[in-house]
Amino acid sequence: MELKDRIKGSLYAGAIGDCIGGYFENNANSYRDFLGFPWQISDDTQLTLATCEAIIAAKGIEPAKIASQMLHWFNQNKITGIGSSTLGALKALQVGSHWALAGRQGEFAAGNGAAMRMAPLAFLNPDRQTIADVARITHRNDEAYAGAFAVVESIKAAISERWTVESKLIPLLLETLPDTQLRDRLVLFNSEAGSVSEVGRKYGNSGFVVDTVPLAIYAAQQVNGCSLAEIFKEIIVSGGDTDTICAITGNIAGAYLGFEQLPAPYKAKLDTIKDAAVLVRLVDEFIEVVTAMR
Repeated sequence: MELKDRIKGSLYAGAIGDCIGGYFENNANSYRDFLGFPWQISDDTQLTLATCEAIIAAKGIEPAKIASQMLHWFNQNKITGIGSSTLGALKALQVGSHWALAGRQGEFAAGNGAAMRMAPLAFLNPDRQTIADVARITHRNDEAYAGAFAVVESIKAAISERWTVESKLIPLLLETLPDTQLRDRLVLFNSEAGSVSEVGRKYGNSGFVVDTVPLAIYAAQQVNGCSLAEIFKEIIVSGGDTDTICAITGNIAGAYLGFEQLPAPYKAKLDTIKDAAVLVRLVDEFIEVVTAMR
């Protein structure tokens, strides 16, 4: 499969998951057909696109540029549903804080705001320090970094085809992840055989990165035996932070499947969102930059 198909699959599936998960967030009992309501993207996709735009402008990964572009989107009121840690960091950037010092520290900085915007980096094969630097713009926390790193490594496993029909994703991640609570959670998930909804209810599905990213990875790992629709439904039935969990799941599963294998009705529905033209333009420009650099 060509790299451009995996890039487009990842970014579009992430947006699809964001739209679907956002509608049902903390309201799993209202589940119905995914095409029967208006779709809209939220901060999960918006910050991912801002990251793409920064990479396009810099022709590479520059944390200062990413921070500047995120702030630009924030100042233009182009980010919706923003989390508290990311909001605090962007407000700090507004008043002149350095990008490396703006992010929140401490226990309450272990949210998913870094992981949810990390997918674009995976296609440029960043080192650990680069991932940590981009994560710390909003979250100066080891667990938040581990979540961002896990998302990048998951997508890289799909790109390199180390993750295949015959192999599972989680064991590949356990080889490289730092010793954190997030890794401990994935160790537990590696021996789980329950449905995504069962696992989510058992271990947690909150906006805490130790809940969000492992569940998204566990969900994405089911893509060999389940459709995206089935996987998203399981996440929604689980409850909790469904927009981010579905978005990250989409980023990972979409990189594995590629754009051509995404459900046609979902791709058509994306054309109806308010920001459809921005999504198409930035994904296409991002693909051009990445393919030229590799």
